[in-house]
Amino acid sequence: MRLLIVDDGHYVVEYMKHLLDWSTFGIDQIETMTNSIEAREMLTQNHIDILITDIRMPEVSGIDLLQHIHQHSLPTKVIILSGYSEFEYAQQGIRLGALDYLLKPVDKDDVEKAMSKAINNITNTRPAQSVAWENFDGLGYLLSLLGHNETLRKEYDAYTEFLLGRRRMCCFKLDGFTQEHEDVIKHAVGDKLDRLVWAAGTGLFGLVPEEAAGELTIKLEQSVVSPPFLLNDRNVTRQMFYRFFLNEDVHLEDFNGIFNHSPSCGDWESAGNIIKKYGQIQLHKQKIIFLMETILYVYLTDKDRDSSETVVWIFNQLRYPDELSSTLMDRVSRIRNNKQMSIQTIVDKVQTYIEDHLSHGLSLDELGKVAHLHPVYFSKLFKQETGENVSNYISRKRLEKASQLLQDSELRVADIAQMVGYRKNQYFIQLFKVEYGVTPYQYRRNMIHQ
Repeated sequence: MRLLIVDDGHYVVEYMKHLLDWSTFGIDQIETMTNSIEAREMLTQNHIDILITDIRMPEVSGIDLLQHIHQHSLPTKVIILSGYSEFEYAQQGIRLGALDYLLKPVDKDDVEKAMSKAINNITNTRPAQSVAWENFDGLGYLLSLLGHNETLRKEYDAYTEFLLGRRRMCCFKLDGFTQEHEDVIKHAVGDKLDRLVWAAGTGLFGLVPEEAAGELTIKLEQSVVSPPFLLNDRNVTRQMFYRFFLNEDVHLEDFNGIFNHSPSCGDWESAGNIIKKYGQIQLHKQKIIFLMETILYVYLTDKDRDSSETVVWIFNQLRYPDELSSTLMDRVSRIRNNKQMSIQTIVDKVQTYIEDHLSHGLSLDELGKVAHLHPVYFSKLFKQETGENVSNYISRKRLEKASQLLQDSELRVADIAQMVGYRKNQYFIQLFKVEYGVTPYQYRRNMIHQ
């Protein structure tokens, strides 16, 4: 799905863009704009699933964009941003069809709730017959049936409805397959549902229509199929899958129990948290269910994932959870490290800027421009990554630079204070003494004597 974020403030759109992991909501493309006129053109010329827009902007307001969507019968769902003083505008937006409005400064939890509401609305209003098979990812569909991710499940609901309207399904497996066997299977299941058949090692595994299953057991003597079942009963589907492919007799309470151990959204960011949770699980089948959730997390977040590797994890290695767990934890660590690298690049850039511009005011707004992030979001990010407040970091660097100048130059203390960003000499002397235990004058004399 495609998301468009519109606000005339550059910091706001950058803040919103980095506020959530949008992929968990099925958003695979994010557009940001500060020009609302261009945003109106994009709404007309491109399919936008969800629009998050400021309500008051010059030339074209958020209300204008809502009216444009209404007049042109566009399917776009709208979430508006407003301040307390703009409540009447927000009410007008709701009357024009906005699904929700968020008060600035925007809270992460409120955005998540508004997005869930928008996704639900899209799912409920999507025509059942509009199944875009060219976008159908069989592995994603399988994980939507097995995993605990409501957004992914709803993304594939239309496919389930389409499949249910045609036939019941069976689990299928065949050991020691050849290319000839694969051709027989593809012919039996058709050119669309063959995406639900996967090769892993020397075996073929999949979900096949009931009538195709009967044909395959005749033509392929070594093949095995499960009793038929309906995909709309999620618990039956998961029970059948785990029993047939992984030889585990699972029940509803096993899934409910494991979600007490499953990491929360934030915990997934740390492999250490996942290892800790995994270590708390005693039952073999619950370890398998837990690792299926980990596989789902990797599938949703690792842009460099290899689908064939994921298939091997599910059908060949998942039955040995303690062996697979180390591989998956390594992968989660890599995902985390890649995220950290991009964040660290931003922090390094700002730190360099600070050290090169100590004489500047160095406000959060100024540093937000350097980071291309909303100042408040940048401040939280900096503290999270360095363990130090931005203001403390700036003060420390200024005093370090001052101590260096006291040692290496004959500049007056008042001039040094100005060079490192302190306009009031007495305030500089006070801070310096707190940091170094002596005044700048005493510090210089001590350095000279040494």
